[in-house]
Amino acid sequence: MRERLDVDAIVAVDPPQAFRVSPDGRWVACLEEIAGARQVCLRPLRGRGPRRQLTAVASDAADPQWSPDGTRLAFVRERAIWVMDADGGRSQRVADHPAGNEAPRWAPDGRRLCFLSRRRGWSQLWLVEVPRPGPGRPPRVDREPEATCLTAEARDLALPSWSPDGRWILAATTEPDDLVNERLVIVDAAAEMPPRVVAGQGSTAVGGGWWPDGRSIVYLDDQDGWFQVRRLAIDPATGDAGRSTALTAGPQEHGLADGEPYGAPHVAPDGRRVAHLRVHDGLTDVVVTSIEPERQRTGGSDARAMRLDPEPGLWRIVGWVGDDQLAVVGETNTRPPDLWLLPVPPPGGRPAAEEPRQVTDSRPGALPVHRFVAPERVRLEARDGLPLEAILWRPADADGQPGGRRVPVVIDAHGGPTSQRFAGWWPFFQLLVQDGMAVLTVDFRGSTGYGRAFRRANVDEWGHADTQDLVDAGRWAAAQPWADGRLAIHGGSYGGYMTLTCLVEEPGLWRAGVDLYGDSEIAESYRHGDRVGRIDLERMMGRPDDPAKAELYRRGSPVYGAERIEAPLLLLHGRKDERVVPLMTERMVAALRIEGKYHEVHWYDDEGHGWRRRENRRDAYARVRAFLKRHLLDEAPEAGGA
Repeated sequence: MRERLDVDAIVAVDPPQAFRVSPDGRWVACLEEIAGARQVCLRPLRGRGPRRQLTAVASDAADPQWSPDGTRLAFVRERAIWVMDADGGRSQRVADHPAGNEAPRWAPDGRRLCFLSRRRGWSQLWLVEVPRPGPGRPPRVDREPEATCLTAEARDLALPSWSPDGRWILAATTEPDDLVNERLVIVDAAAEMPPRVVAGQGSTAVGGGWWPDGRSIVYLDDQDGWFQVRRLAIDPATGDAGRSTALTAGPQEHGLADGEPYGAPHVAPDGRRVAHLRVHDGLTDVVVTSIEPERQRTGGSDARAMRLDPEPGLWRIVGWVGDDQLAVVGETNTRPPDLWLLPVPPPGGRPAAEEPRQVTDSRPGALPVHRFVAPERVRLEARDGLPLEAILWRPADADGQPGGRRVPVVIDAHGGPTSQRFAGWWPFFQLLVQDGMAVLTVDFRGSTGYGRAFRRANVDEWGHADTQDLVDAGRWAAAQPWADGRLAIHGGSYGGYMTLTCLVEEPGLWRAGVDLYGDSEIAESYRHGDRVGRIDLERMMGRPDDPAKAELYRRGSPVYGAERIEAPLLLLHGRKDERVVPLMTERMVAALRIEGKYHEVHWYDDEGHGWRRRENRRDAYARVRAFLKRHLLDEAPEAGGA
């Protein structure tokens, strides 16, 4: 076993992604990196056996989806929808368009696929017939079935889900004239009735799915200020919404705000239990709540909830395997994200006789996880009295006791900003700790996991109040008995933007800054970035062409404060980034050059928003590590280093 962690050991860990359990519960489809691209693979869910690789092309596959009979898989490659036999035999492209296609979902009859495409300018719902070729008939890859558009409204849809009878499709949407509240809509698969909003009027409703009987949906809604699991009656004949019932309660999030299936509630096939997450202290628990008639009449609570995950960490739900097991993805401080099977006892029954079982294992045996430090939960207060929470990693001998070691601190800012940092698998932080630094990652205002009010607390405050939260966290860290007062600020995406705003806001506080693909001029980012990023910015800051918002946009743009920066700054960015376009780093670099500020910049020509390729991850980790060791630890650069 290695005694020291290094960059090569970190990038060698590349867990499978996008797990999907087959209808018969025997196999799990997933994406695995093979020869530089994400390929669709199958792994046995029960017992052991070899991995089966189904695709072998130079471009990434995405979003594999099983047909209802388990004989075929739909997936996305190069923005086209493909269908292939589950034995890896025949494949056929069924939907392609220059505008792109995504999110294929099989109808219950196995003959139709719905998917999303922007071919009419919006992410609208389309339907295509997928006839199954007869025995011995080769697939027709040169002719695609004709697709039909089911929606015509000027709105984007996401995350479609078929009703069990194939009559309706549930989807998420945000109305163009109300970006604050996210909604769920019902779409008629026969296109005979217009879509209608069924949840999210005056609140955020995400993560919708169908009850097995097709007479209700389950979803997350923050109408009481926290994401609760709710059940909403749906008339199967008309698609009209009826009574809504809360299945959880209390000041705690019961799912993830992004609405993705891994963070959404999942109903057991027998309809008697709902699996969902419970978010707390930088962790997520997998919880199963029993659904009984008397509980529904009284409004529901989580009094009958049962926690299933085997140890504290970041757990997400893949789905039910029958009525007695859950497939989940779990990661902890010492385990990368892997697939697990968790036994579920029957409602009111005894604990399951089986033990939780890890299906995949992505952690190399040589990793020195026995030397990893455990994360600590930290609570502090912002200057305006707002409570903040953070996670701290620090060397074991930096214990704050008399004679103990004192170390510098890297303040880490997560992306989003509507996201949060969980106490999961962060080996790069462990590498920095091994090098003699502490890492404090802060959930500043605007983060998820703390209720609607906290999530909305940075409205009109980008680059200002959230920046002050990080500055306050830095001051708190520097004053701790285990810290030596030296600070760096680090982050990616919105966290990279926070790096720049912190260096401008409190220039004398920092010894170094690391900006990974962050914004520098948010009005320009609004005009040049992709639609998702633009909507998120407008949701929080309004439109930059609104005269009432112009000063807020300028205040939140660190490029105009480049002359204030004192600390050395490292900037890394991908040339193909469409979320935060390269212009953002180009403008910041130009301003730094004009002001004569010390900085280093490196571009990755083949990357978008983040590091997809393993060699680029290796290079980026090495550059960040060397930069922090030089400017925070005052170590001389290694000969031939990055």
